Amino acid sequence: MNILMLAIVVVANVGGQLLFKVAANQVKDEGNLVSLVVRLTTVPAMWGALTFYGVTTLAWVWVLRVMPLSVAYSAVALVFVLVPLLAVWLFKEQVTVQFAVGAALIVAGVCLVQLQTR
Repeated sequence: MNILMLAIVVVANVGGQLLFKVAANQVKDEGNLVSLVVRLTTVPAMWGALTFYGVTTLAWVWVLRVMPLSVAYSAVALVFVLVPLLAVWLFKEQVTVQFAVGAALIVAGVCLVQLQTR
């Protein structure tokens, strides 16, 4: 159950980040902060992102009840790998060799930290 909840934290965080990008793309033309905030209240992707962040928060508190912060938080680093990879697919963004190496190191680090919980 703990690993499932930790996975929900990561997936909901990723979903929120991607929806924030969708929302940002929909309000590119807003010239000032007030008009940006007003416009964001009408953008469904923004509401979706906030909902995902709400789920992330609740799942995170659930996880932290039973798992050390040092172990749980390292798994959240997977967000730094998954979001850019999905941005390539969804938004046609580019990644570099440096990103690929860094992402591989993050995944290896998360695996090493998670092994200590077994």
